[in-house]
Amino acid sequence: MQDRTEQKKQLRSRLRKLRDRLDEQMREEASTRMNDGLKRELDRLRLSKNRHMRKPLNIFSYLSYGSEASTAFLFEEGWKQGDMLLAPKVLADPPRMELRRVTSREDIEPGVWGIPEPKASCEVLHPENWPDLDLVLVPGLGYDLQGGRIGYGGGYYDRFAEQLEMQCAERSKRPLMAALVLPGQLEPEIPMDPLDLRLNLLITPEGILHIE
Repeated sequence: MQDRTEQKKQLRSRLRKLRDRLDEQMREEASTRMNDGLKRELDRLRLSKNRHMRKPLNIFSYLSYGSEASTAFLFEEGWKQGDMLLAPKVLADPPRMELRRVTSREDIEPGVWGIPEPKASCEVLHPENWPDLDLVLVPGLGYDLQGGRIGYGGGYYDRFAEQLEMQCAERSKRPLMAALVLPGQLEPEIPMDPLDLRLNLLITPEGILHIE
């Protein structure tokens, strides 16, 4: 039987190549449809916070880089609607992410490996306040219909999700965990380990999939 670590390594390699080679026109069309679905979901979440008026959201999202599904629309739409937008700043010792608030493009700079991240001057959202998040948008290479996800192998989002779960258990409140799924990223089954992050929402070009 193939070793789980090797299985994941090969799957990451295959999915990264598929994503990197995605036709640009297909990518643009898929992004437009996903953004339409994302806007509807954001509107639904705002109304669900208050039936009588749309309330701003607290959103944590990756800042897209390279061939990743673009999150530019999410940030522009969120800033326009008055949402609180947070993005990850990677720290090395121990390996972890800080959630820092970004209020405009001026708050963003190239970080580790050239990946965009918040500046050091940006406000930190401390873990005890993470349950106040409404939506978390995570990056990844592949997903399945059971909420499975395979990331890049660093474990940053899995560690974040584990700490988030501990905080949420004390508050009985937790955000939706979501992903933008480009063509070719949906797999029949993603090999998952017990502590791997699982998703509640897949935003695809064909529509939004809510996972029980």
